[in-house]
Amino acid sequence: TNGTRILSRRSLYEGGAPAGIVYIDSHKIAAKKGNITSVSFYIDQTCALSTVEFGAFNLINRDLEHNLAQLFLTETSGSLKLGAIKEIKPYMHLITIQLCSGNATNNANTGNCQGTQFPILPHQYLGIRSDKCRLGYAPTPTDRVLATTWEPENGLDAFAKRYQQLNYLPSAYTILQSVTIDSLESNTKTSIEGQKSMINTIPRVLFLGTYPPRKCGLATFLADLTENYPGPYDVIAVDEPTVDESSRNYTDKVIFRLNQTNSDSYYTVGDIVNSGAYDVFNLQHEFGLFGGMYGEYVIKLLASIRKPVITTLHTIISKPNSFLMSVMRSICATSSRVVVLSNGGRQLLIDVYGVDEKKISVIRHGVPDSKFSHSLADAKVSLGFEENIPTMATFGLLHRDKYIQLPLQALQTVVKSIPNVMYLIIGQTHPLVQVSEGNSYVHELEHNITALGLTKNVRFIDKYMNDDELTAYLGAVDIVLTPYNSVDQYVSGALSWAVGVGKCVISTPYPYAKELLDNGRGFLTPYDDAEHLSSLIIKLFQDTKLRDRARRNAYDFGRNMIWPIIGAKFEEISRDLISSA
Repeated sequence: TNGTRILSRRSLYEGGAPAGIVYIDSHKIAAKKGNITSVSFYIDQTCALSTVEFGAFNLINRDLEHNLAQLFLTETSGSLKLGAIKEIKPYMHLITIQLCSGNATNNANTGNCQGTQFPILPHQYLGIRSDKCRLGYAPTPTDRVLATTWEPENGLDAFAKRYQQLNYLPSAYTILQSVTIDSLESNTKTSIEGQKSMINTIPRVLFLGTYPPRKCGLATFLADLTENYPGPYDVIAVDEPTVDESSRNYTDKVIFRLNQTNSDSYYTVGDIVNSGAYDVFNLQHEFGLFGGMYGEYVIKLLASIRKPVITTLHTIISKPNSFLMSVMRSICATSSRVVVLSNGGRQLLIDVYGVDEKKISVIRHGVPDSKFSHSLADAKVSLGFEENIPTMATFGLLHRDKYIQLPLQALQTVVKSIPNVMYLIIGQTHPLVQVSEGNSYVHELEHNITALGLTKNVRFIDKYMNDDELTAYLGAVDIVLTPYNSVDQYVSGALSWAVGVGKCVISTPYPYAKELLDNGRGFLTPYDDAEHLSSLIIKLFQDTKLRDRARRNAYDFGRNMIWPIIGAKFEEISRDLISSA
């Protein structure tokens, strides 16, 4: 918005929200560093000769169970005079006022700017207060957890004292309609003194993410990445709040343990990054890994760091709600470079989240550097199978999105043509699923296997395997299945592994599978179509040439995904950020 706009658009809610209360938009994070230049909201004649003031607030804590939040004021615009009674319509109408970089306080209806711009950071929220003005509002969600506006408990004035911390409750009103921010962010963080002299050496990196012995795919990813990073590094490991610290022994590379629900822990990490002899901070991001709604605590950490930040996104939601959109945009805004693991992820960030494409790098999920197996017979015998037994597998931590029910349904038909086929389900229940529902999913699968008469054709390998063990098992498998039912899955470590070690893969058509299995590198089967899947399985077991051609195509493509190459690419980005800082 380049100028003030007065729109004669009536609000459906003529009564307006009560005056004299501070309202904070808790659903729209600023998403970038900059100055507030314009704001839109509804007013009526009660706003004549009244003042309105805006401020930027930091969220300290959000308690979803009790719908409480603590915020404190950081910067304000100063008071704005909205005009005389004859200049304001008697009904609620939407106005957009512009704030100037100077001290102009012209009337909003003259078309000139009014009030002074003020800065806001990517993790902050915008608040509004009027003295006697009854502001209009738009519909608000019936679910108070998703309320878009918050007001101080007991009617306290958040603008009365800067930096005071107050409790807030969800309000029935949605006041602010739109906000324009003039971005001040640069593509890189401010460099520390002496960084540019480091561009000819390998950067020292501080990584943050889950880390072994914690059992999850992200922990395995970070372990493989750090082991193949060619320079010096340390790790900050993320602990879930329920873990007993004494039961998890990290290596000496872990210098700090972040408690994901402790907000103070994030500020400690910021101090470690800024004060330590690190050139780059590397964040491995996954939803559910960090505290606050949609993991918003991590935004405060990123905004506090004064060194280049590389953020790797392990999940990108294709249809985010407004708050999740703000969280993701804020993470990208406070990162110097954003790494995604597929071309599809890159396009999502550009098209859905509006991230600058120059800020995005695509680095594939890493895979082990293994030799191509021309024959699987020896591997099968070493695991106790007959050398010619037709073998399939699904592997990884078990949860319902794996949707193993689909291959079980297909297997009921496959055994009629291939009676000795063996289907291996390799992996344990995901630890977070174990906490919430125990092994109920595995028990359901066991029940299905018995009901379908497949007890001789399905075997559970209930073990969390290291890389060597998993490679050995995959060496004995003819076909790998990734039958996931998530239409949003933009990356899969299991699928990456299967391609990298040269397996024949059948997958449902989630985005990452469509991208990775393109050009003859694998086969897609529709969601919930057991008949199609069973026909495809039978065809691939009967057509060895077709199966082996897909294996070779997959293996050749995976040569550019081996971990030493991936580690070198992260080192290259780190060096690039330092040189351009």
